[in-house]
Order: sequence, then C-alpha cells, then structure tokens
Amino acid sequence: MIAALTVMAVSTYIALTVDYYGWELEFSLWLQTFSLGPLDLLRNGMSFVGARVVAGATLLAVCAVLWARGWRLEAVFVALVAVPDAVNVLLKELIARPRPTADLVEVAVGFGGIQGYGFPSGHALHAVLFYGFLLYLARLHVSNPTLLRTAFALGLAYILVTGSWLIYDGRHWLVDVIGGNAYGAFYLTALVAVYKQALTRARQRKWSRLAGLVHPSLKGEEEESQAT
Repeated sequence: MIAALTVMAVSTYIALTVDYYGWELEFSLWLQTFSLGPLDLLRNGMSFVGARVVAGATLLAVCAVLWARGWRLEAVFVALVAVPDAVNVLLKELIARPRPTADLVEVAVGFGGIQGYGFPSGHALHAVLFYGFLLYLARLHVSNPTLLRTAFALGLAYILVTGSWLIYDGRHWLVDVIGGNAYGAFYLTALVAVYKQALTRARQRKWSRLAGLVHPSLKGEEEESQAT
C-alpha cells in the first residue's frame, strides 16, 4: 500500500503539472513502430473488453455467479469494485490531463470511443483492481496448483498487455497507465484488507447477518445455536 501511495502521489503530481513528457511521446512512437501482424485483430477485442459497458456487464455477471454459488460476501466485495471505477471518472475530470492527440501519435478510437481525460487510466485501474481481486479469491479457494498458476499467469499477462495496448493505440500516455495501475493497486490492497476483516468477523459469528451472507448455511447454524 505504501508503494502504491508513493507512485500515486508522484504520478498525480506529474499529471497535474505536465501534459506529456518528451520521453512519453518517444515511447509511444517507439511502441507504435511494431506491427502486430495477424494479431492486429485482437486490438478490437481488447477495446471491446475494456469498454465501460462491457466491463460493467462482466462485473455484474461475476457477481451473479458468485451469489448463485453461495459466495455472497465475495459477490458483494466484487460489486464494490464499481465504486473506485466511478470515483475515477470524477478524478480524471479534476486532474484534467489531456490524452494523446492525432497530430502527435496514431490514435485508434476503438469500441466506445475515447472518453474524457487520460489520468489515471480507468482501463488500467479496473484491470488491476477487478482481476487482481479475482486472483486473490482464486488463491483462497482454488486448490488445484496447476489451475491456480494458469489463472495467475493469464491474469498478470492481461494486466500487462492492457497497459501496453492503451499506449499502442494512442489512448493514453505512459504516466496515465502507471497512475492507473498504482490507483488500482491501492484500491485492491484496501479492498482485500476490508474483505479479510469481514470474513473473519462473519466466521466468528460476530455479525450474524454477515455470517448468513458468507454462506446461507452459516445463518442456519447461527439460528440453531441461539435456539439451543
């Protein structure tokens, strides 16, 4: 959390004082010199997955699956990811760092269009926070080591590719992506800390209603205990 706060502070100061650095422009232009070849088709897919509407629908779908399987506390905390996502929209308006423009780099609009200012990147933030929390839950509940390693490899690869893709498409500067990752990491550590506290209290029966949220069977056990 301290590391995330430090990067947040530095990147936010940069975003407030500098529209873009020369080395950011050079990095974007260098990245855009690479040809994706047949993989260029993936650019539209990445844009589609990262769009707000699609990301929101994915979040709701994951919440619904977790709730239906009885992991209700986990579903609630996954839903809380939407709060930092919404706050970030306002934060970008306050910081007001311009995005790259077509006279500087190649700008690919992509699915949903380019929305508002650039810092911190909402795509980068959401990728770290949402998929990072799902990976944390996987570490707690997935016992198959091969499946767990595969999930972490795919999750981390997606986060890294998302940041590179945002710069490659000319949608963000490098500092925007770094800031988005830092904000996402900060929110992730906070979310995990609160989740662990809630889970511990529910298992200790300190909050009977919360115990029922963790799993319906716990509520029944609590009621039987009180009746006895």
